Order: sequence, then C-alpha cells, then structure tokens
Amino acid sequence: MNIDQAIKIVKEKLPVKRFNHSLRVAETAVKLAEIYDGDKDKAELAGVLHDYSKYDDLGSMYQVVTQHDLDSNLLSYGSEILHGPVAAVIMKDKYGINDDEVLLAIKNHTTGRAQMTKTEKLVFIADYIEPGRQTPGVEEIRDLAYNQGSLDKTIYEISKRTVLYLINKDINVYDATIACLNYYNYSDERVKDD
Repeated sequence: MNIDQAIKIVKEKLPVKRFNHSLRVAETAVKLAEIYDGDKDKAELAGVLHDYSKYDDLGSMYQVVTQHDLDSNLLSYGSEILHGPVAAVIMKDKYGINDDEVLLAIKNHTTGRAQMTKTEKLVFIADYIEPGRQTPGVEEIRDLAYNQGSLDKTIYEISKRTVLYLINKDINVYDATIACLNYYNYSDERVKDD
C-alpha cells in the first residue's frame, strides 16, 4: 500500500478531526525519522494508519482478538487499547501490508512495549507529541524528542506519564505498557540503544 492509498482509506473511515490527527502523527513521525535516521516511508505509512480502527464496534474488535489469537488479556480492555492491535490485523489481512515494522508500529502505538523497533518508537512518540496534542507537559516531551537526542528516554517519560495518569484515574494498565516503562527506565543499569 502506498501513502496515497493509506490516506484515502483513512479519510473515508475516520471523522475529520481524527483523520487530521493521523496526518499530523505521520508528519511528526517523518520529522523524527529524519532526526534519528529512521525509515521515513515506514514511519509515515504507520502514522497515517495507526488509528484506522479507533471507532470500530467493540464487539467486532473482540472478535478480531479471538479469531486471530491475539493476547487474550486484550479482552479486558476497551477501544483505547484494542484499536492498535485490531488495526494491525486488518492492515495485514484486508490490505495486504506485510511489513512487520509498520504492523508493529500500528499495533503498539498506544501501549508501547519492551524492545520496540525504531519505526515503533517513532510512531509511539509522534502520536503523543503531534502539534495538535495539548496534554499537560507535552512541551517537555517535545523538547526531549526533538532536542535531547534520545528516543528511549522520550519513550520512558511518555510511558511514565501514561502509567501515572491511568493509576490516578483508577484505570487498569495494560501489561505491555508496564513492560515498556520498565524496559526504558534509565535508572536501570542496562545499556539502551536508539
């Protein structure tokens, strides 16, 4: 699938506000790819497609989880967590995308995970910092991503803020998000690479 085809299917499916968000995520992912020597084409494609299933019916998302043997823990969550893994399955099965980096970036753009590929990192961060986001503290994260030179530190800060937000709201935290937080925690002595 080329970028024009991706934009077309997303534009046809998503509300205008979410479509525009997807375009901004793609643009931001490309900017980050330029800074961190990532694959701009993969980052752009995954950025455009990442929210494809955002508004799918919850029942149909649960069916995708069970029919494709996805993590059964996903069945305990709503569309905020499900839409990434479901979109990745649809992109592979319906639209023939076979690039694992693109599929993983779509799948994990909300939760993150330990040992993400560079394309996953770029889309995960871009989704959080795209120019339309007004989350408290987002400017600090933008500065970290654009000026501090570390994808991994940026991922840790995003994961930490996400986990704290969810805990403060008494919302369950998906295990991949905890794994992401722990893996990218720089107080740990492991060596990390961008």
